[in-house]
Amino acid sequence: MFGYIICNKKGLSQEELDRYQKVYCGLCKTLGERYGQMERMSLTYDMTFVILFLSSLYEPPEKEESFRCAVHPTRKKIAVENKFTEYAADMTVLMTYYKCLDDWEDERNHLKYRYAKILEDSFQKTVQQYPRQSRIVASSIKELAAIEKSHNSIPDDAVNCSGKMLSELFVYEEDFWSNSLRSFGYELGRFIYLMDAAMDYKKDLKKKNYNPLVSMQKKPEEMEAVLTMAIGNATHQFEKLPLVQDEHLLKNILYGGVWQQYYARILGKEKSHD
Repeated sequence: MFGYIICNKKGLSQEELDRYQKVYCGLCKTLGERYGQMERMSLTYDMTFVILFLSSLYEPPEKEESFRCAVHPTRKKIAVENKFTEYAADMTVLMTYYKCLDDWEDERNHLKYRYAKILEDSFQKTVQQYPRQSRIVASSIKELAAIEKSHNSIPDDAVNCSGKMLSELFVYEEDFWSNSLRSFGYELGRFIYLMDAAMDYKKDLKKKNYNPLVSMQKKPEEMEAVLTMAIGNATHQFEKLPLVQDEHLLKNILYGGVWQQYYARILGKEKSHD
C-alpha cells in the first residue's frame, strides 16, 4: 500500500492513540525479529490497519510487552502482538519487494532496486509460506504493468487490477469471511490506486508515466467525487462485518484518515472526520 491508510489523530482519544501506536510498534518489533533490521525500513501504518481490521473480526489472543527500540532508545516502547502481526509483517515484505521493483521499472530508482535485492531472501520466505497471496499479487502486478504500458487500456482496467491485488491480502485464510474480506480489500485497493494517481499526477505527467486521470480527463482537484464513491464502496463492505473491537479507530481511518493527504496537498485545506 502507499501510505494513505492512516488515522486522523484529531478524532481519536488518547487511549485509542496509544492502542494504535502499540500495534504499530508490535509490527515494527516483529519485522525486526522475523527478518532483520533492514526489513524494518519497510514499516507502514497501512499494515497497522490490516492488523487492527483482522484482529477486530477474529479477536485472536494478544500479548503486550515493553521493549527497547533501537530507533527510540531513550525510553521503552510497548508492543501489542497477535498472529496477524506476523502475517502483516510477511505481507509488508511481500508488497515492499514488488513496490521496489516497480519503482525500478518505472523510474530506474537504483536505491529501490538495491533494497529489493536486500529483501530477496525474506521475500522468498513469504512466497513459500503464502503461495496464494504471492501468486495473486505477482499476477496482478504483471497485469498492471502491461496495462500501464498499453495505449489502448481504459482507466478501470488498472483500477480493478489494483483492487484484485489488494483483495487477497485481507484474506488470511479461506473461511466463512473470505468473500467479504476479498470484497472489502478489492474496493479499498481501487480507492488506493485512484488516490495514488491523484497524488502523483504532476510527477507522472513530468516523467511521462501512466496515470489513469489523463484518460479520465480529470485533474486531481476534480477527483473528490470519484474518490468518495470508491471509498464509499469499501466502507459499505466494511459496515457489513461484525466489528466491535477498535471499531471507532477503524472508522476514523476509513472515513477520515484516508483523506488527509488529498485535502492537505491537493485541495489545500483540512477535512475532519470522526
